[in-house]
Amino acid sequence: MIEFGVFYQVYNNKRAVRFVLDNFREHFPDNPITLISDGGEDFSVIAQQYDCSFHMRENIFGDDVNKYPKFPYNAYRTIEWWKRQKLTCEETGQDYVMIMEDDVLVQKHFTIDDSFDLKGVRIGNNFTGRMIQDVKESSGNDASLYGMCGGSIYNAKIFLSIYDDVIRDIETNMDKLMEEDPGEYNMLGAVDANLTYHFSKRGYIYEVAPWLGEVRDGNLDKPVIHQWKENY
Repeated sequence: MIEFGVFYQVYNNKRAVRFVLDNFREHFPDNPITLISDGGEDFSVIAQQYDCSFHMRENIFGDDVNKYPKFPYNAYRTIEWWKRQKLTCEETGQDYVMIMEDDVLVQKHFTIDDSFDLKGVRIGNNFTGRMIQDVKESSGNDASLYGMCGGSIYNAKIFLSIYDDVIRDIETNMDKLMEEDPGEYNMLGAVDANLTYHFSKRGYIYEVAPWLGEVRDGNLDKPVIHQWKENY
């Protein structure tokens, strides 16, 4: 059976965080969680209550102080997000990592028996034509979808194995591509698209997660539900 750790980036919604962690811990009491405040509130007390590690980092999402746009991220902010994923992979020490968000409801336990690269929602978003072409030329993959939202899971061993190459790729190409052709490449500034794009460029496959449903899709009987906005 495959075990997974959890990456959970938070900001200031402590009610939502408690809701998410209450439900997750009811069904997964022992899975390691890395809780990271994106330059927001101090969640150290909550982290202790729910047996999470806690880290305070600079705000990269965008606010009135740093003046970052909420979308798209540039290379600097994207690399910082990748660094936080790397921290989670290394700190949790599991073969897989779940991406947690404030609008996720974990309502039952589930198990994973077979290995995979990364799995997310059924109704994902589409890469642009140039991104699809990049993936095809780099790896031969016919990848076109991404959907690594809250509740999705990726292979941490693969992540760590490609990390250095991806960081070099982002440093060298991302800002330039977004400046030269924003219509085709601004999507790289969405971290869920960015993660899937770089996995796909290196020959790894995005698949649908059988444990994950979304409110918009009506799959509310799944173990994990994304877009649960009750406390969001």
